[in-house]
Amino acid sequence: MTSPVPPSSDGVVVVPGTDGEPARIQVRRAREGELALAYPAGTHDRELVVEGSPSPAAVAGLAAAILAADERCRRVVLPVPEQDLPAIAWAEEAGFRYVVDVETRAGSFSLLVVEPGWVLEQPHVLADIPLKE
Repeated sequence: MTSPVPPSSDGVVVVPGTDGEPARIQVRRAREGELALAYPAGTHDRELVVEGSPSPAAVAGLAAAILAADERCRRVVLPVPEQDLPAIAWAEEAGFRYVVDVETRAGSFSLLVVEPGWVLEQPHVLADIPLKE
């Protein structure tokens, strides 16, 4: 995989596209976008806004680089049009997993995420959360 071009001042990263054209991916704080009120976005979470047709490998590499650069980032969110099965399959090929469908003023989206190991290792059942005794 070719390394993405470092982000510009507006957070845009250029990656190889599957159609031979460069694709642009804006990396922004999740709380700065339209999705901020659609799910419990963390202060350090990032959202990807995709323009063009980046390869799944390029998007996976970018997500990994984002998580490596900020150890407090809990998730990288990738919105695609709601129930767009080819887009969801493309995101899953890039290592994202489907979480939820949401509606915003801008439209309806299926949200997919990549999370670091320390998030995935957290207990998900209340009875499994260690408590002081």
